[in-house]
Amino acid sequence: MKSRAVLDVAFGKVVGTTAEKVDKLGFHRQGSILRVVRQDNAGIIEFQKSTKSTGDQILFTVNLAVICGALLEPDQPSLEKARSMGAHLRQRIGMLMPGRPDKWWEISEAVAVGALAAEVSEVIATKGAPYVTRYLDVNELVALWETGKSPGLTETQRVRYLEKLKSRR
Repeated sequence: MKSRAVLDVAFGKVVGTTAEKVDKLGFHRQGSILRVVRQDNAGIIEFQKSTKSTGDQILFTVNLAVICGALLEPDQPSLEKARSMGAHLRQRIGMLMPGRPDKWWEISEAVAVGALAAEVSEVIATKGAPYVTRYLDVNELVALWETGKSPGLTETQRVRYLEKLKSRR
């Protein structure tokens, strides 16, 4: 059995491989978060370990998020420190994959870490990063909300944020 420290190193490799793959898009690594700040907005790709992880396995998923600078309240973290939880757009990577599963990957003794890192980084580079960077453009965010969709938000939040952004134009 692998020790938890070895599994944590493997998890770091998955995050690192992904960070290298999306670096050209402006994402920079901060621990298990990959962040880009552009047009007064922040895009976040956040690796989340499951509470069901054990000493023998790490389960993780990837959260995608956009924080709109124009909607930040004074008591909220800055764009450089914000996390996916308080974002104005939140989506799990699985929702962008075929079948739209809630996708969780596993790191254990039986897993080939290089292959896993390649798989995860490819999904993030081809699906996750383009999704996040698209909505760094406030016009795209407004257009999404105007359709009635608001991943990660309540209907009340969607309406309030939409009104606030439209009033600033």
